[in-house]
Amino acid sequence: MAKVLQVFVNAVYRRLHTGTALLSNLKAYLTDLQFISITARVGEDMIDANAFWESQAFYAQRLVPGGASRRRMIVVRSHELATPQLFDTSGIDSCNPFGLNFAAANEKPTYLLDMNVLFDLGPRRQRREDVANVFRAERMQVCSLAVSSEIQAELVRTCPAGKTDPMQDFAAILPTYSVPSGAAWDKIADELGPLVFPERTLREALTANDVSDLRHLGTAIFHGLRGLVTSDTSVLAAAPVLRDKYGIEVLSPSAFSVTGSARAEGAALTANPNVVLSIEEAKAEDEDEIRALLTMLGVSHAQQLGQWAAVDGSRRACHRYIVRHGTAFIGYVMWPQTAHNSLIAATMAVVERDSVAIDAVRLMLGKLNEQITDGGVKLIQLTFPDRQAVIREAAVALGFAGSKQSHTQLQKIAINGVVTAANWKRYRDALASTCGVRLPSDAPHFRSVGQHIEVYTADGNRTLIPLLRLESVLSPALFCLPGRTGVIVPLRREFAEHLLRHLRQKSLLPQPRAQLYQQRHYVSGPKTLAVFTPGSLMLFYESEKGKGLGAIVAAARVVRSYHQNRDAMGHSDLDASVLEPDLLEEIGRTETRTVTVFDNLIIFPTPVPRKILLELGCGEPVQLLSSRRINDEQVAARKERENPNRIKPAGCQGLPPITSKTAVRYQSLWSWVESF
Repeated sequence: MAKVLQVFVNAVYRRLHTGTALLSNLKAYLTDLQFISITARVGEDMIDANAFWESQAFYAQRLVPGGASRRRMIVVRSHELATPQLFDTSGIDSCNPFGLNFAAANEKPTYLLDMNVLFDLGPRRQRREDVANVFRAERMQVCSLAVSSEIQAELVRTCPAGKTDPMQDFAAILPTYSVPSGAAWDKIADELGPLVFPERTLREALTANDVSDLRHLGTAIFHGLRGLVTSDTSVLAAAPVLRDKYGIEVLSPSAFSVTGSARAEGAALTANPNVVLSIEEAKAEDEDEIRALLTMLGVSHAQQLGQWAAVDGSRRACHRYIVRHGTAFIGYVMWPQTAHNSLIAATMAVVERDSVAIDAVRLMLGKLNEQITDGGVKLIQLTFPDRQAVIREAAVALGFAGSKQSHTQLQKIAINGVVTAANWKRYRDALASTCGVRLPSDAPHFRSVGQHIEVYTADGNRTLIPLLRLESVLSPALFCLPGRTGVIVPLRREFAEHLLRHLRQKSLLPQPRAQLYQQRHYVSGPKTLAVFTPGSLMLFYESEKGKGLGAIVAAARVVRSYHQNRDAMGHSDLDASVLEPDLLEEIGRTETRTVTVFDNLIIFPTPVPRKILLELGCGEPVQLLSSRRINDEQVAARKERENPNRIKPAGCQGLPPITSKTAVRYQSLWSWVESF
């Protein structure tokens, strides 16, 4: 193992990839000498230096304490050389930091069908449409369907003598798994009986139908299948217990059907003020255009009918949306309804030659993000045709990860919520069950935005991911770790509504162009630059002026901030905001403005009213006139404040006493939000 002590490039020759050339030469030299790896030690707070070593494929291996004088943490980075080794390399890939398995994403789970599900395919049956959607899910490659040999035995047993049952021939079409027998069946039956039919604990008390239900379940367990689709209420009631004990899913046919009405059609403005994009649910009359687009992109007819659901009519087996530029059809996105509620497996295509193709992709990705409920964790799989660079570009900007083996598939884990010390375990468990990624057991204390968080990836590797990158790849997640500060920023109602889109009552007008951007811009006075340090939390306060809510309605993360002359502000500054050049006077008359770039916007389901801000010591009217930094105890107060006479930390002087009841329920902004 080789060690790099320092890399130095004369200032005159920087920005010319000189450091990259030096390291490339060193890697080749050490590979020839049969070295296995190279290590480098980098201060954790040196963000630019860590970014350089990360770009050179030196992954963070571990954290060690630095010298006593600076008290900094040191990131030990390692690069694995392409030399013959006895053991495989770690497999850690900077393009796929969570080690998501792209091969597993293409594997289809297999579900057994109960006999009552097959009978529900008959005419005039109440659940017929739900069962039909189960078979449509198989056509769209969401799953594979099979039956157990118990089906044939049950059909023979129930068929009257001298009659033929056409259902026997239909069941024979499906793949058949044999029912376990002998000691294997006795063991499974003894365990399953009390779980599914607790009112009949003895096997002798079970009816023939009960035994048949257990045989279906036993077959799925014995062969290691994903689960069983059934309409039997007793078996469905035992689903949670069966999942915990055997890892199988017991589902109703309705799990494969889209429930509720479709979201209202929407539209959005683009950077060109004369162009409006519309997104709407696909209808049967749109299918000729959908198939024409997919054919042009080289998608086979078999894939169009299956994976892309290009011909699906008005059936509610999947979500299908199209994007139009005026009257021209330019985009299509589809994702089937899956039994796995934490998974969105979407396919997307766009007409790249259209001038607003990138905005169309952003609009479709926004539709996917709408499916993530408040506090939810989702794994999003995105598939697209070959040579769709616009989709890849827009998706990667949102934190999607790819792999070297797949050029037409991306994956992303999305957390729609604020992760705090109080809810850390809930999000940790949700991540582990959704995709196998595990966070530390306890929430770490905030040191800096460049601090590294220990993560166990889905493929079992232990790695360290910088906090800012962790938030980016889990976007729109925000990690409010103990010790992290924030900035309260004021917004008037007319600006907040367009920049944040936080109101429950949605506007019928097209979305402002800022809604298409992952990174949006907040424009304020020049003196506020100092409070917007990268990585700080932004808390958006909608003022009471103009019938505003007088509450904090959303949170985000500062990416960067800079000064810009008013006359020099162009599309790059204003397109991602809600301001036009003639509206800059509304926020002051100074020649210079502070432009703050923020992302990972989280809308609070319940705004934090000013009375709660007063209790936290940051809600006085004079404190809400301009952007103002608040300390970590006000952002995520962990202290007990029942005793009003205790010494208050710096930044909280003058904090008014509150009642014991209020102190228990609402010790912070987040505890208020999470209490609803």
